[in-house]
Amino acid sequence: MDKKANLFLCELYQRMPISESHPYFNLSPDQLYQRYRFLFEFYEDNYGDILPQKKDMRILDIGFGFGMFMAYAKRNGFSNIWGVEYNKAQVDNAAKMGFRAELISDLSAYLKNNLSGFDLIHASNVVEHFPKYDLIEIFDLFYNALKDNGRLAVIVPNIAGWRSIYKRYLVLGHESGFSETSIRQLFQITHFDNIKVFGSRIRFRFRIKHIFMRIAQGIFDIIIGIIDYVYLGVNRPRHLGQCLVGIGVKAGRGCGGICFARNKK
Repeated sequence: MDKKANLFLCELYQRMPISESHPYFNLSPDQLYQRYRFLFEFYEDNYGDILPQKKDMRILDIGFGFGMFMAYAKRNGFSNIWGVEYNKAQVDNAAKMGFRAELISDLSAYLKNNLSGFDLIHASNVVEHFPKYDLIEIFDLFYNALKDNGRLAVIVPNIAGWRSIYKRYLVLGHESGFSETSIRQLFQITHFDNIKVFGSRIRFRFRIKHIFMRIAQGIFDIIIGIIDYVYLGVNRPRHLGQCLVGIGVKAGRGCGGICFARNKK
């Protein structure tokens, strides 16, 4: 990873002021679930079929923020959960929640010290913070930090989505935007198998605001889809939501005891 790029990311997020009065701070995993259940529903809708079947498998959450995904994994019975962040306030908050949270200054160094260490690596809204010339190395490091048959799950901004330019420059640390083609290419050239790329799934809710938003989004998608078909043909984007989810598997010898199945509740 480029030294200057990493130093910028490290300094930016170490300096980032995050008040402990933030509504996500100082809450237990159960309290997070009770107050922000829709976030856990998002993870279930998008990740319910990728969590390891065995509850003792090792999960790494990179750039865990307020610990939402770690809390989701814990509610699903997982205990071997690690998290890394550049921001000390978020690390301290995650530690209060009972998670193994580590403050890092260099993601590449951390991953190099944990070769074949994890069954699942989760990186939500992380990859877009690295310059394009670092992306292949970052995905190689993800690959090497996974056990055989381990999985990588990433969420990235969708450059084809509505307000994509706004999302691209939403925070100072964003460097890249992704199409479904470009994020798939990253998985392919770094040797991941069973690659899936899809628009983030959000379940329907019977609320006036949500119904209005879904109707408006549907009309927008139809109009943009027609325009894209006229101008781009088969190369048009298939997903027009705000985010893309990418999933890839590090191929191993058979199942090796590391199989994945949808968690039943």
